[in-house]
Amino acid sequence: MRSTWLNLILRFSNRIYQKKQLLVGQEGLQIVGNIVSLIVLEMILAIISLPLYVSVGSQNVTAFFSEHSGYAKVTFDYKLRRILTLTGVMIVATVWVIKLLLILLVPTVFGPLPLYRVSDLRPPELTAQEQSTILEQAGIQNARTVQSLKKPELQRVQKTSGKDFVFYGTGEPNATIVLFLTDAQTTLYTGESDQNGNWKIEHSQKEFALREGNHSLSAFSYRAPTGTRSDFSSTQYFKVKTTLADLLVRNIDVLANWSVVILIILGAFLVFLTI
Repeated sequence: MRSTWLNLILRFSNRIYQKKQLLVGQEGLQIVGNIVSLIVLEMILAIISLPLYVSVGSQNVTAFFSEHSGYAKVTFDYKLRRILTLTGVMIVATVWVIKLLLILLVPTVFGPLPLYRVSDLRPPELTAQEQSTILEQAGIQNARTVQSLKKPELQRVQKTSGKDFVFYGTGEPNATIVLFLTDAQTTLYTGESDQNGNWKIEHSQKEFALREGNHSLSAFSYRAPTGTRSDFSSTQYFKVKTTLADLLVRNIDVLANWSVVILIILGAFLVFLTI
């Protein structure tokens, strides 16, 4: 039975070798499909021949195919395929065993991992700045709308070298400018206008990263002493674009990992073509 299996695998290997020889005279897109089919055949061969690779050593394999012009080539084919397949299987098995040991040993060493913890629910102790912010936001939300206050107007949006955004505009002089920035959620910013009504509000991408696409802006002027505010300004939009450099920096770890995988696949592919 084992001899029959060995001969079947060697004949299958020989058919793959013959198909590789046909690639020499091919050109264009036709060769791409043949290369993909060869890779699939090599993977299938590696899977079905794994038990044979474990039980039969390279020194015990002897066969002759006229296309290989002798015994040495077949023996070399079997030996190289056996090394590649068993090495890949051992790597996968080693990683699996390490993960299994971590799952079994970590609870033994550090104890069972708590899924949840019950504690006393107490109101948080707010700092003076946090209390002031809450009171300010409550005053903004409850402010009366008056027509005498000038509505803010957004003039320009500037992207800084640090990838942050700065919003410039004009509005009521010496007033608080309340700016609403809409992304997946609406964020509220406040800033002060000068005596000429000019104001500037900064947005940090580190604190709140805006997604790529269009975002809306609206604002109103607010006076805390009187508890009044202006009407909302007209809604304006700006677009966030991700440059190629930003994309590379953001995904540098993923690119590094995939480059290793691609190099391994390319190396295995070149080895298969040379067999």
